[in-house]
Amino acid sequence: MSSLNKVMLLGNVGNVEVKDLEGGRKLVQLSLATSDGYKKDGEWVDKTEWHKCIFAIPALAERAVNIGKGDKIYVEGSINTNTWTNKEGEKKEFKEISCTTFKMFSKNKNAEETAPTQKPQAKVSVADDNGDLPF
Repeated sequence: MSSLNKVMLLGNVGNVEVKDLEGGRKLVQLSLATSDGYKKDGEWVDKTEWHKCIFAIPALAERAVNIGKGDKIYVEGSINTNTWTNKEGEKKEFKEISCTTFKMFSKNKNAEETAPTQKPQAKVSVADDNGDLPF
């Protein structure tokens, strides 16, 4: 293997933007925060990195439209660098993650509070009156 461009991130979603493309396709862009911490002078310091994630694969983008701010997700993909020249003639660049898969770990609290509640299930006893199991 001559090279590998693979990224794996687990973090919390910031802003989410869904764009409608030609042919009914969707493009989902979101910011993903990952955190790391270290001690400096006896105090704990948190460092947060923000990553721009793009979901362009049609089937993946259709699922990604359900991602919301505050959700904890895992993504895999590759790093892409985009470059352009601004009005002042300066070359600029930014990096983004082209996602190839993702997994939801938790929804944000607001989503949980607005989700329909499930009816509690009736308790079922597996033992009869004399304590024997029915199997």
